Amino acid sequence: MNNYGTIYRYELKKIVSKKIVWISFSLGILVSIISVFAPLLGNYYIDGKFIDTNYNIYQTGKKYALELNGRKIDQALLEETIAAYGKIPQTTENHYTTTEEYQKFARPYNEVFQIIRKTAGLQTFEAMYSWQPDEADLYAKRQAWLTSRWEDLKLSKGETEFWSRREEQVKKPYIFEEHGGYRTVFSSFQTVGLFVLMLTGICLSGIFSDEHLRKTDQLVLACPLGKAKLYWVKTAAGITFAAGSSLLFFAAVFVTALCLYGPGGFQAAFQFIYNPSSDPITCGQAILIAYGNMLIATVITSVLMMVLSELLKSNIATLAILVGLLIVPLIYSVPAQYRVLTQIWNWLPWAFLAPWNVFGQYTLPLFGFYLTPWQAAPLIYAAAGAVIAAIGRPIYQRFQVSGR
Repeated sequence: MNNYGTIYRYELKKIVSKKIVWISFSLGILVSIISVFAPLLGNYYIDGKFIDTNYNIYQTGKKYALELNGRKIDQALLEETIAAYGKIPQTTENHYTTTEEYQKFARPYNEVFQIIRKTAGLQTFEAMYSWQPDEADLYAKRQAWLTSRWEDLKLSKGETEFWSRREEQVKKPYIFEEHGGYRTVFSSFQTVGLFVLMLTGICLSGIFSDEHLRKTDQLVLACPLGKAKLYWVKTAAGITFAAGSSLLFFAAVFVTALCLYGPGGFQAAFQFIYNPSSDPITCGQAILIAYGNMLIATVITSVLMMVLSELLKSNIATLAILVGLLIVPLIYSVPAQYRVLTQIWNWLPWAFLAPWNVFGQYTLPLFGFYLTPWQAAPLIYAAAGAVIAAIGRPIYQRFQVSGR
């Protein structure tokens, strides 16, 4: 019984052998996969009139997008796009997508038009009929919009300068690349993250408390491994389960999206799927960063759940706390005027599952450098996880000495 590997495998087997784990896993994976192909389901209606199926709409849009692959969003493409949209009669603004002119001239440029509109911060019909295509003006408007946004977020002068330098590193003019699969994986990030954390809570909330409730803890501690060492082995098994769950969910979503939407888009500018970001990264890199941070957030949450399981001696109470932690950030937010509180709130592991927090503009100044949220959070979580785990050890040992 001195074999750490044997005890570790035994503890891991205890976790995965529960029916609730398999039920939770199955439902979670199913819902996550549904979130990927849901946009392709159903039909598109305008004023109750059938227009087309969502699947056909996507396939047509993808065909046109692929024809634009590799083209720079420069003066020439801007003029082509705006000229095509300018052929749509202005009297049909509310339902312009149903016009013959849109289908014939503008629809092939729809993906580029949406990028133009978001980059310049223009309303749809303002971009169609009022804006004069100008490459320099397009990216100047983006910079002005970003600067205004940074002011609203109460960023410091140093942070503003930092993000300005980051924005300069974003390659311009943008080079278009069809990116439907990565857009879908990115939009599913928060849904998948919530399911992973909930699954972790359900499966790990009883890792310590079940032994106390069933009064099998003294039997487990009969091995000569020692209480402290056994605590760390059980914690390691829980962390392994949490990390493995996160990777499995990501793999299910990523593979499903690439099978349905295609693998193209890894090198596309991240700004295509998240315009407020000034990170000079691609869509593919952003997906890996986001889901990598989800894995780390899941691990620290698992550590917290295990410690609470030992402290409260109740898996129901532990799970109730997790549900509260997951729901509260969805309902409440801290106003930007309370800068420090806002940053702390947004960087909590269960709130960090929102993509706008992972790729937010609040930074962590450190030795003259500014760490972005997705750079700083893993460091903070690793330190916090170690502290929380260390706090749990004496709680576990103390109960075993004086419990029964």
